[in-house]
Amino acid sequence: MIEFSEFLAEAAAATTGAIKHLTHLAGEEHFYGKERTNADLDRLEHLHKFAKGENSNVSRVGIKADGSPSFEMGHVMNSHTGKREFGVAYKGASKGYSFNDKDLKEKFGDKPGLHGKMAQLLEHGKKIMSPLDGVVQGDFMGSKKDKSIFPEKGGRMSTKEQLIKYSVPSDSDEGKKLKGAKISVALHTRLSGDQREYNIDTSKFENAHPDVHVFNNKLNKGNINYTPEHEAEFQKHFNNAKQSFAKIRDHDGLVEGHSEHLQTYINKTVREGTQPSPAGYKKHLSEKLQKEVDKVKTFASKQKKQTHHDSMVHEVEEHKDQFQHLFNAHKSLDKAKNVLLDRLEMSGQNQEHTINGEQAKPEGFVVGYKDGSVSKVVNRSKEGFSGQNLNK
Repeated sequence: MIEFSEFLAEAAAATTGAIKHLTHLAGEEHFYGKERTNADLDRLEHLHKFAKGENSNVSRVGIKADGSPSFEMGHVMNSHTGKREFGVAYKGASKGYSFNDKDLKEKFGDKPGLHGKMAQLLEHGKKIMSPLDGVVQGDFMGSKKDKSIFPEKGGRMSTKEQLIKYSVPSDSDEGKKLKGAKISVALHTRLSGDQREYNIDTSKFENAHPDVHVFNNKLNKGNINYTPEHEAEFQKHFNNAKQSFAKIRDHDGLVEGHSEHLQTYINKTVREGTQPSPAGYKKHLSEKLQKEVDKVKTFASKQKKQTHHDSMVHEVEEHKDQFQHLFNAHKSLDKAKNVLLDRLEMSGQNQEHTINGEQAKPEGFVVGYKDGSVSKVVNRSKEGFSGQNLNK
């Protein structure tokens, strides 16, 4: 008879997989058709209700941590030994689990930096994970060995793996834990059965072992100051977005074949700090597709690619008024989302955030919903985290 602990581990192991990409709330789903747009609008409205303190479908909101690498860890089946053992995986189990030094060398031997971080995770992660804890996903936030956990002047302890540096007072409870830790991790997802639980309660792990500091990504919900003025501003932009969507005659037909190009174009406008427009998108699309024409060698291949280029560019020109409505809706949704983002950012963080010595706001927030969906809420301006991250 299978032991209960083995049953839990087996259930968790069966669902390991790649770290799921989080979509931008109010930032990209409208480029994939009407159904996904309506679902995104619903999620945005429920975050609005959450901020107001009303009943909503939001289950939990957490602070997004700017760490690297992303990982998965837990007790899973080792196919080489036939036993359930503690292992770690880079960016989820699709990359394969490592259970020992040999596995790590085979997977990351040509990447010394990544190899070192995964080795430290394998050594210390098991100290906070029992077989009953299943499998968790998270981000590596720093280590003493790599000097990405370090003391600073003014009585501060800090971590920095990516763009944002996180700091806390050395004499605070958090600072003392960080000072004594070998590594720091941010845990955000638990895999159990066929379910993914986002923004997990990490309290069980926080004091499990002094060698592992667990990043405090809890939102101070009670500090959200969402006034009637904020509510009215959100509603204005939200309604403007819906009005723009209503002017699109065939939403699904408009974005068919354009979805990925539109998303790439929006990233370009974020990086450059420009406003999306049909003319800008047409230019971006033409340049991108022309590169595809130039890459192929044979006349037949070039002709095929050129025909595709001309057809796609013509669609934008022919329906430029419809693309304008789409970009107007995008702009209004971004403004509505930013009203909520500002209130979340002003709720007070658990760490000081700085970028290149300047005070900064969090990378963003992760919103989990009761239906199992999840979105990220991030500042998508050139000056915000997205812009700075794309331009680093």
